[in-house]
Amino acid sequence: MNPHIELLLSETWSQIESLYLKEKERIDAFKSYHSLQAGLRDYLKVGYRKGTASYKQGSFFVEIEEPFSWSDSAYTWESEVSIDELSATLFQEEYAPALQQRLYTLFMSDEYGSHFFDYRFELWFEFENEQAEQLYIHNEQWINTSKLTTLQQALDHFITDKVTSDLPVLPKEKDLFFFAKLMLNKDIIPTDVERVYSLFEQLDLKLFNFRSLYSDWQSTSTMALRFWANEIFLPTYFDAESEYNTTLHLKSAESLPAINEKELALFIYAALRIGKQDAEQRKTYLEYAVQLHSEQAQRYLRQGSGTIESERKTDLFHGKANDILQMIQIKLTAEDEPHYREALIYICDLLRADFPREYVLKFSSKQKNFLPVKGLAKSALHRFFANALQYKELHPLIAEYGELALQEFAWYNDVEAGEKSVMPGTYAILGLGLYSTDYFPLLIRYMKLVDTEHQSAQDHYPAALVEAHGMDASFVPTLMSVLLASSESAKPIKGWGDILEKDELILAWDTQLQSLEDYQRDQVLYLLCGNSAKQKAFMQKAERLRSSTHS
Repeated sequence: MNPHIELLLSETWSQIESLYLKEKERIDAFKSYHSLQAGLRDYLKVGYRKGTASYKQGSFFVEIEEPFSWSDSAYTWESEVSIDELSATLFQEEYAPALQQRLYTLFMSDEYGSHFFDYRFELWFEFENEQAEQLYIHNEQWINTSKLTTLQQALDHFITDKVTSDLPVLPKEKDLFFFAKLMLNKDIIPTDVERVYSLFEQLDLKLFNFRSLYSDWQSTSTMALRFWANEIFLPTYFDAESEYNTTLHLKSAESLPAINEKELALFIYAALRIGKQDAEQRKTYLEYAVQLHSEQAQRYLRQGSGTIESERKTDLFHGKANDILQMIQIKLTAEDEPHYREALIYICDLLRADFPREYVLKFSSKQKNFLPVKGLAKSALHRFFANALQYKELHPLIAEYGELALQEFAWYNDVEAGEKSVMPGTYAILGLGLYSTDYFPLLIRYMKLVDTEHQSAQDHYPAALVEAHGMDASFVPTLMSVLLASSESAKPIKGWGDILEKDELILAWDTQLQSLEDYQRDQVLYLLCGNSAKQKAFMQKAERLRSSTHS
């Protein structure tokens, strides 16, 4: 063997061994290992990189995990070997085979413990010379079939035990990440969109009433599908313009591989599921699928699933709906009660046909009304309901819409996901509550469903409600339900000090407070009174009034 190669091999292995021993110590410290994870280390790259500065000498490096495009995780060392003393032939015929053999033997063994290596391992050689020209590049992948089989069996057991089983058996939060990832790994199971859809939907239903787990599952499944789409599916058929411009273009006819129809079907499912949280991403994915000659994606973009009334046109309005894009378009020929009524009837009919509640509305109007509630997004959807609410005759129909639209753990797509996102039915129901006390029962139902961890628009509603109706003792139960639905970021309500001086109101609030859990009572007292001194003064007044009433 060439002496320079022999020395470089010794240096390389010394670097790898040092890094792996540190990793082994870290991995051995884990108290337990997940059955859906074969191991941690699955990548290694060795090479020589000249770098960008022409006056500096390059360096040999090792990477033990694949870096992000914007990061550098390489470990470098000063070698006794000069890159100029080496050739592509020496790397190909002596260095690479020797290092491959040693690494492969280590990978297939349990020398560093059974959970050190994953079932798959990717090895890269990437050497350039001092002129930054490619000298030798090669990669290969290995699979430990024994570990792969064990992982497949673990997934089958997990599906039986935690996914398709009856309640009360539930997966744990950390299970969800590994499960979603493995379901999209064709090493583990063949690409099967029907199976992915079936099992993902089963978990949706199973976890729906467990807020934290359901939220984690929605986030985790979406993240796994997005990663699969962006890192595995799309690069097969599309090229990015550059490292910094991620706009994709279909590969040329010469380099475009045959389209895998099963993977294309899974990509379309990914677009639909991701679209529940990111409508723009869904549209982009479906447009990519159209470029791959998907008639289904083209139909989805044009008319939706075909199961709903995609268009209705009368002398008063023109409505279009696409349930896949979760979009409704409304055009009114005039702005008055009959025209808004026709549009509302169409939207209600769509919801009865199971149109997604998490939709976005495209609507233009000369009237620019909005509810007097701070923090609500000034979207077209908000404006449509604020305009319609002007007509008292429409209130029963708007209430009917509110009942149909209510959906826990869901948000309109009228704004980008964030602090202004609101539950379906929000603009209609909050508006009705401001117009008439007749709709307080619907308002209370809404407040019981609000996800206080992910929505804060209701925090400013109590002030608007009292501004609209004043504060009467009979309104206190409704106001209590609103305060209990406040998020953690809610602030004490300004201007209520004088109102709360009235004895009948103090007693009404005191009666409601007695029925609450301690943490709820603390929350309401803070929002009612503010600081602890004011809370104490309020409670002392309430106690005196209570005592005098009973004496």
